[in-house]
Amino acid sequence: MSSSKGNKWGILQIVNMGTLISTLDVGIVNVSLPIMAKQFSVSLAQIQWVATVYLLTMIVLLPFLGKLSDRMERRKVYSCGFLVFGIGSLFIALSQGFVALLLARCLQGIGATMIMANSQAMVRQVFPDHERGRALGVNAIVISIGTLSGPALGGFMLEFVEWPWLFWINVPIALTACVLGMRWFPRGKTASVKTPIDFVGAFLLAAGACLLMLAAESVKDQSAFSTKALAEGAIGIALLIALWLQGRRIDYGVLDRELFRHRKVWLGNASSFVINLAQTATLIPVTFYLQSQLGYSAWATGALLMLQPLTMGVIAPFAGWFRDKYGGAAPIALGSLFCAVSMLFVALLPEVTAVSVGLQLAVFGVGIGLFHATNNAEIMSAAPASKSSLAGSLLAMVRYLGQIAGIGLATLLVGSMGAAGGEAETFGVPIRILFGVCFLLCLAVTLAGRLLPKSKPETSGVSA
Repeated sequence: MSSSKGNKWGILQIVNMGTLISTLDVGIVNVSLPIMAKQFSVSLAQIQWVATVYLLTMIVLLPFLGKLSDRMERRKVYSCGFLVFGIGSLFIALSQGFVALLLARCLQGIGATMIMANSQAMVRQVFPDHERGRALGVNAIVISIGTLSGPALGGFMLEFVEWPWLFWINVPIALTACVLGMRWFPRGKTASVKTPIDFVGAFLLAAGACLLMLAAESVKDQSAFSTKALAEGAIGIALLIALWLQGRRIDYGVLDRELFRHRKVWLGNASSFVINLAQTATLIPVTFYLQSQLGYSAWATGALLMLQPLTMGVIAPFAGWFRDKYGGAAPIALGSLFCAVSMLFVALLPEVTAVSVGLQLAVFGVGIGLFHATNNAEIMSAAPASKSSLAGSLLAMVRYLGQIAGIGLATLLVGSMGAAGGEAETFGVPIRILFGVCFLLCLAVTLAGRLLPKSKPETSGVSA
């Protein structure tokens, strides 16, 4: 462990490398889907599964691999995750058929899950509590950059290279991270009590998440009130309720009962779900509105959207430092309040213009810069040391579920944008409603933050 202390900032860079490639790949592939559809002679509806199956694999396997990592040596699971991700990327680049492409994408998703299930836990393991906020602040910047810059980077690369190169570049990065991880990551198994695997819960999570994603696709293709969308959504929600009931019945559920006894854990995850929902729900229509209604080019739109990760990048390290010194209650409450206030620039201003959108993006970036780094550190510090990988995997899963819910909310409220001609302000009405709903959701997070216990981080050693 002494060597890991000395290399902790180097270890953080490997963690950030894994976070970047696994989050970047969620968005970077989207811009290449039309090209892939043409090459493999499939419809756009079918090729969408290249993106969907990757995200679904992570959602389904994150709790399972989180629990498995707490029972095994975390260093090996995490490092092998890079290797599996690299092999999956290699197979995608070499795919000659659509089925092979989907299978390779699943393999890549498994590798990404092994990485994401352990990223936060590895930071907890090598950083003491009073430094965890700064470390996770840097990691939060990487998550935001990877999530938001994927489409722009993918589009830029496709101007010069063929689509397989979007995956070829992952191979040397993943192999390098695997070797460095095996060398630098702390050795030794964690002190976790071995419990049975909740296979019933894993099935309910997989089926429920899959049906909700199918419902979101049905909403895009048909309408929010079509029989197919309503049936898929209702059954998906019912399965997730059954998952919750299953977790209450047993002690080793996918939604770990002991983990959610800690107020910072369950409230922090619920808050993270809402903030990620609001972020995704507002980014989708804003992107469309800027290009289709205000006439901005893709590059100009991308430049404006970068305001969010830029302001987040400035604020997140400061928020982490503040949390490490004074506690996390204030940055979490203030961050969610900034997120709520940002929605008013679109919901209440007389006209929805590029200026109002830019203000919203910048202020929301400040909000998530304050919120994410602090909230992640609070959750990971509150979770039992023996279940830190499970806590980190649930945090990542909640982030992706929030993004899916955000897509669903945006589709429900503004999914008809562009279906017929009209003035820009005509489409500004549903956007105002959407931003008003997100204002209320973020404000609810601010009010819920009053329930968090106010305490300063511990200044003693690292956690196993």
